[in-house]
Amino acid sequence: MNAKISRLPEPITQRSGYITNLEDALWECPTCGVQEPHSYTMRDVTYFTHRKCACQLAEEKRMEQEKRRQERLEYAANQTYNWLGSRWSETPLRKKTFENFRAEQQPDAYDMARDFAASPHGTFILHGTYGTGKTHLLAAICNEALFTHDMQSLFTTSTKLFAAIQQKIGNREDHYALVERAVKTPMLILDDIDKAKWSEFREEIYFAIIDERVKRELPIALSTNRLDELDSFVGGAVFSRLKIGQVAIAMVGRDYRAGLWSLPDGPE
Repeated sequence: MNAKISRLPEPITQRSGYITNLEDALWECPTCGVQEPHSYTMRDVTYFTHRKCACQLAEEKRMEQEKRRQERLEYAANQTYNWLGSRWSETPLRKKTFENFRAEQQPDAYDMARDFAASPHGTFILHGTYGTGKTHLLAAICNEALFTHDMQSLFTTSTKLFAAIQQKIGNREDHYALVERAVKTPMLILDDIDKAKWSEFREEIYFAIIDERVKRELPIALSTNRLDELDSFVGGAVFSRLKIGQVAIAMVGRDYRAGLWSLPDGPE
């Protein structure tokens, strides 16, 4: 065969359509070698189309798999912050990452949060004063765990959890479906767990969630301003279970929120 063989710079962008000249239909992949074209004869005229090499087929498969993976991760990320319903959405927290957290302000909490995101187990607690970055780091754990380690989680605050449950009850819907989701998710994040005032009903809900997660050895991460008083919000039995495999990191310092106008993605 004396046809002139073309060498396409990027095989994946090869020319498409029907070609009547064999020379224009041949091309050479640097890895797979010369690619003979497909041929079709119609009304005594032979037409050629470029043949995809193994490299191209593998790349197309990889791209399709990556597309499906991104779609799955996007759905999972949406569920992470919207699982209670749009009324209690925490979607803006998807922007909170370890990269846009001012790690120099809370180096110990930052390092421990990254470690927990990579290998979550037991109970991880961020505690301390207001505005030191606890919410930001908890959201960063969710986002890192999902997009880097392919682990799904659910995020909410204690007040929103109970508001959603109360709405279910008021609408005569099955509120326990939310409890079951909180139990079964690979990782549960409860922000500001001390913001919902104690009641016997709330203690029962906390116990139903925490007790079952401890039995299943599923990780929990939470934040509180008052770790030493946490039992008065969740109950003694729940507080005891939260001590299993507990890592508690104190976060102290000034309130970062005063300067957030200059750093939109800063700590919360």
